Amino acid sequence: MYAFGSIVLTRFPFTDLAGPKVRPALVISRDNDKRADIVLAFITSNTDAWRDSMPIAPSRRNGLKVASTVRFDKVAALELRVIVGKIGEAEPAFLKAATAAFYRVFGFDRA
Repeated sequence: MYAFGSIVLTRFPFTDLAGPKVRPALVISRDNDKRADIVLAFITSNTDAWRDSMPIAPSRRNGLKVASTVRFDKVAALELRVIVGKIGEAEPAFLKAATAAFYRVFGFDRA
């Protein structure tokens, strides 16, 4: 199954529901072997800075090919069957640094 921090390729829906696009996404839910759906954060190669995003550099470990941005304000719960495959794992240092951006989106203060 896909663990928290995995980076996968999936059909990610456009926010206007006009259709999906295959793109990388960061797995942000845990215990995915116990659920039919998986919660993902959108990864884009558009590196413009957004308040609720975090840059992620390409590496062998994460499988990304270009500098990208994880958009914690663009999340979706998708069925596992729409996952094309796993391309890598986010580095632990990235996940730790991203905690504040992730919690800020949902209104939790992790001071």
